[in-house]
Amino acid sequence: MSRQLIAMDWRTVGYGVIACMLLLGSGIVIAEESQPGALDFTKRLYVTGGVGVTRIEPESSTDALTVSDNSDAGGHLGFGYDINRLLSVEGYIADLGTADIDFLGTPAGTVDYHVFGISALGYLLNSRSGFILGDSDADGLFRREGLSLYGRLGIGHLRNSASRVDFNRDYPTHAAFGVGLEYGFSNGFALRSELMGLDTDARYLNVGLLKRFGDVRQPAPLPAVEDQTTAIVPTVAEDPVVIKPVVPPYIYFEFDRSELSAEAQAKLDDFAQAMNENELGMSIDGHTDWIAPEQYNMSLSVRRAEAVSNYLVSKGLDAQRMTLMGYGETRPISSNNTANGRALNRRVEIQIR
Repeated sequence: MSRQLIAMDWRTVGYGVIACMLLLGSGIVIAEESQPGALDFTKRLYVTGGVGVTRIEPESSTDALTVSDNSDAGGHLGFGYDINRLLSVEGYIADLGTADIDFLGTPAGTVDYHVFGISALGYLLNSRSGFILGDSDADGLFRREGLSLYGRLGIGHLRNSASRVDFNRDYPTHAAFGVGLEYGFSNGFALRSELMGLDTDARYLNVGLLKRFGDVRQPAPLPAVEDQTTAIVPTVAEDPVVIKPVVPPYIYFEFDRSELSAEAQAKLDDFAQAMNENELGMSIDGHTDWIAPEQYNMSLSVRRAEAVSNYLVSKGLDAQRMTLMGYGETRPISSNNTANGRALNRRVEIQIR
């Protein structure tokens, strides 16, 4: 009787926590979809599977019947859907193996465990994104890439079969709890390791492989940004003279590209023509958004600065007049939380010295 009361307490707590988590997940979905300028999350289906070791602990009503071997191998298969950057829903089916039962020290039979159910997975931390209260456009949680820590809460159904022993199942419904690590790659594959608990009867430590289907949407290209510059025209009282200013242009790039567009080349043609009329020096600084590892972005910013420098040299400017620098993602001029902001950060700035 006491065991049944304890089990019912576990179920009540489990159901309450599951309901709270699902309500929280629904609130996160509504909040993110209504947030102005929020980056669209790519919702994807996935399939996962794995193997592991189990610990099964059926209870006996008499000391004469004991569990002689409560460890076995198990396997599972799951299908899931990523709802937003923090929440996924996953259905699972698993074979948790067999517990060996002895009667007064003599093998008497076995009890098999099979489970299936549905869970909510909450992604809590990510090696690229930090805590869940951090930036809502953080790369790791947004793309499900890098190392993530997640928790599991769910509800399922237990099915048992036995050989040569009788059993009485207190209740078939169980609460599922778990904590795991997931390392995602850019091609949609991920490695997982998780410890699951199914009420008080079973534990399942597993490793597995996951595959997400579909590509993460890339930010849409930003329309051409016009330079907004004002010419300074000094005057002399007796003999007014208009001095043509040299206005360095901003050069913008497509996502993950260092090639100059036709529009960028036209801007540089005008700038080179003006600079050929003087001997001023210049610094050429490359920048990126933050959708890539930091080291890769640093290299990309250097390549963008070199592309501008090489083009100016081809138009007659001396390379000795130029100083090149790459700053990667460290000096944004706009928010990386929106597609427009990231497009403004994918740039080369020219400073006249």
